[in-house]
Amino acid sequence: MPLKLKDLSQYLNFAKKLVNASERIIKKTPSHRLKIDFKSDKSPVTKIDMKIEKELRSMIIKKYPGHDIYGEEYQNKSNNSPFVWVIDPIDGTKNFINGNGNFGTLISLCIDKIPVIGIINCPDINKTWIGIRDNGAYCNGKKIKKSQNNLNLSKLYFSTSGMTAFKSNNKNKKYNALIKKTKYATFGGDCVQYGLLAEKRIPLVVESFLKPYDYIPLVNIVEESGGIISDWKGNPLNFQSNGDVVASISKKAHQQFLKI
Repeated sequence: MPLKLKDLSQYLNFAKKLVNASERIIKKTPSHRLKIDFKSDKSPVTKIDMKIEKELRSMIIKKYPGHDIYGEEYQNKSNNSPFVWVIDPIDGTKNFINGNGNFGTLISLCIDKIPVIGIINCPDINKTWIGIRDNGAYCNGKKIKKSQNNLNLSKLYFSTSGMTAFKSNNKNKKYNALIKKTKYATFGGDCVQYGLLAEKRIPLVVESFLKPYDYIPLVNIVEESGGIISDWKGNPLNFQSNGDVVASISKKAHQQFLKI
C-alpha cells in the first residue's frame, strides 16, 4: 500500500530540522580553518564531520529514543527498531576541505529496512533535494517532474566521483568498456551528482566502494524523480549491498550498463 504523506509528515519535519542543524555547523566554520585527520582507510575526516554527526545523533535520541541510528563517524546505535536513521554528516569531505561546494549532508529514514525519506543538503550551492517514498522528489521545495527517457548509452555521458571507483582490475575493465560506449565522463560530484540526476541534468552516475550511509539517502530522491538506482547487477540497494551503485534517467541505458 502506498505511503501517505501525512503518515510521514512528523518524520519529514524532523529530518528537515536535522538538515538545518547540520547547515548551521557547516556555515560557522570556514574550510581554511579545518583540522583534518585521517581514518584507517586514509580517507580524510574533519572535526566538523564529527561535530555534525554527534549533534544529529543527540537530536534523534532525544526525539526518538527507541529508533536506531546508522552513521559514518560513530558506532551504530541498535535497538532492533523498525525505524533506522541513516546519517552521512559530510559526503564529499575532500571537496569540503578544498572549498569546493560539491559536498553535502545525507539523511535518510528507513522503516522496516525500506528507505522512506532521503535528503541531500548542499549548503554551499544552496540546493536541497528531498525524496519521499510514494510522494515525489523535490528540489528547494519545488516538486521534480517524475520522468525518464529511453536513450542508449551511446547518447549519454556519465558522472563519477573519481577513478577510485574503478581501481580494481574488474572494475577498471568496466570503466574502459563504459568510456567506449558513452560520450564522455565527468568527475568529482559526490552526492551532488544524484541531485542533478534527479533534475535530469546528469543522465548516468556510476560509483563503487560506497557504504550504506553514502547510498541509502539517495534512493528515494532518484526513484521518486523517475530515475533508476541499483547495484551493478540490477538489484535494489539495501544495507547489505556491496557498494557498487549505478543510477540513470534512462531504463534502456541502465540495462545496457548492467550487461557490460
